[in-house]
Amino acid sequence: MAGWVVPTVGYALLLGAAGVTIKLALETIDWRQLVLWVPIVYAVFAVIFAVVNGTTLPLGRGGFWAVMTAICAAGSLILLFYALTKGDAGIVVPVGSAYPIVTLVGSAIFLHEGITAQRVIGVALVVAGVAVISR
Repeated sequence: MAGWVVPTVGYALLLGAAGVTIKLALETIDWRQLVLWVPIVYAVFAVIFAVVNGTTLPLGRGGFWAVMTAICAAGSLILLFYALTKGDAGIVVPVGSAYPIVTLVGSAIFLHEGITAQRVIGVALVVAGVAVISR
């Protein structure tokens, strides 16, 4: 089995569970209060990585892209929190899951990865799924 399969399945499971846990949290707290917990948990993970693996804060080009990644991750999560205050988790999360479209186009433009028929069909299926579930 390829080394990316297990962590990717874990990612999908945790992200899917987050759609439910976010909505449960929002039953009793404001989305801004939920945002406060994210850096606390990230800080705990950062300390663990630093202590156990000796991970250091990257600088230079890699550090720049790491910061941009953090901005995208934090911004997208905050927007998801807000969206879930306005809509059902069963609709908001699947619609938000249409992000492979952006990844496919961005990876072709910036990473020079190919856009194959399989990838286009896969993204089209995601879009079709979003269209079906959001009705």
